[in-house]
Amino acid sequence: MIRPFYKFLALILLGMILTQCSDKNSGEYVKEGLEHLSHQQYDPAKKAFLKAIEKDANNADGYYSLGGIYNYQKKFDDAEQAFKSVLQIDPTHHNAWYSLGYTYELMGKKEEAEESYKKYRRLKGEIDSIMSQEKH
Repeated sequence: MIRPFYKFLALILLGMILTQCSDKNSGEYVKEGLEHLSHQQYDPAKKAFLKAIEKDANNADGYYSLGGIYNYQKKFDDAEQAFKSVLQIDPTHHNAWYSLGYTYELMGKKEEAEESYKKYRRLKGEIDSIMSQEKH
């Protein structure tokens, strides 16, 4: 009577261990999504980026990549929100400022686009300046 119980317990523990081993972290989901994008598989990529964000609500790369997919799908309001989420996490993410500007451009919001591009150029200039100082 005791043996079947231990076998059952062992199977449950094995199942729990295996599901934890196959569970990916947020960064791994982003990598998976980028791999799907490289093969133009947009739906699986989108699902992977959503999983990355679900695992870690502060994953800027997940939001950034998701914003790109939304732009591709012409879901500009969703893209805007995704890029704004990146910027809430990291206000210095210069590529997100550029992409938000591009999204605004697609939406016909010229003033907002120029404001985002201005922030992009300022941050990019600062980064380039720092990088050139490090080379010397």
